[in-house]
Amino acid sequence: MPPPGGPWRIRVEVADRFVPRLIGLLGRSDAPASDCGLLLIARGGVHTLGMRFAIDIAQLDRELRVLRVTSRVPPGRWITAPRGTRATLEMAADTLPPPLAGRRFYCNRDYP
Repeated sequence: MPPPGGPWRIRVEVADRFVPRLIGLLGRSDAPASDCGLLLIARGGVHTLGMRFAIDIAQLDRELRVLRVTSRVPPGRWITAPRGTRATLEMAADTLPPPLAGRRFYCNRDYP
């Protein structure tokens, strides 16, 4: 985990089409590694219905700034999106470093 305010690098799988967004981390038997995540390019909320493990969720605006972090979301939940959400980062529980609000993620890939 990075120092507060320091750089933080993770590998992400980008889900920018309907089916990959719908499935998300569902169907995986294990949580992703602590340096990996799934970036959902969508404006709506996310769910953990049918998942086998808890996750951390960071909801991001158009510039990939963190709007809200929800930690340790257990299976079977629905998380609404705050106004301005354009993407959501899903990671294994307890892997998102604490104070993230307002920080920006950087990706090597353009997104809509």
